[in-house]
Amino acid sequence: MNKQIISFLMGVLLMGITACGNTTVEKDVTAKFKNSVFMGDSITEGFTVNEILPQECVIAGAGATAGFTYDDIDALVEKNPDNVFIMLGSVDILMPVDDPKELFRKDLTKLINKIREELPDSKIYLQSITPVTQEAIKQESRYKRIEEYNELLQELAGKLAVHYVDIGALAKESPNLFAEDGVHFKKEFYLLWLKKLSQAL
Repeated sequence: MNKQIISFLMGVLLMGITACGNTTVEKDVTAKFKNSVFMGDSITEGFTVNEILPQECVIAGAGATAGFTYDDIDALVEKNPDNVFIMLGSVDILMPVDDPKELFRKDLTKLINKIREELPDSKIYLQSITPVTQEAIKQESRYKRIEEYNELLQELAGKLAVHYVDIGALAKESPNLFAEDGVHFKKEFYLLWLKKLSQAL
């Protein structure tokens, strides 16, 4: 009986140590982004939904596009971040216009130029659009164009002299971290995402 009690207590102690260790890792990772702002749609919004980053570090919401995000420039300028991480395009692909890709190019160029004008000392990072599962593509065929849009993002990053980070590759390496809808992600993915970005800083 005593052995069982001791084993139980040891298990609880080990669980506590592991939990504390994970919390420390999270704090170490997120601390690097305390003066950064993440701009994007509902995928980026997951940083606050999953309580990875504080609200003041994220300007994001469902349905956000490069054009709509332009209206958030004042909020971004007020925060005066060292780094601005932009992930847009998942919704832009779905815009009901004749040439959504060209609209995305124009809107994103305008957004980046405005950020550079208002925040000349901030570093700007363009992030690739994350992939979706095959099941999600069956539901929305326009997601097939994600790689095409990512090529555009790389082109714009070079043309506008901003940093480019391939978050899409990270998602492909972690297929088990997709949420049920095959578009969004589980909490664990966001910590991997920040670790990837910390290497780019």
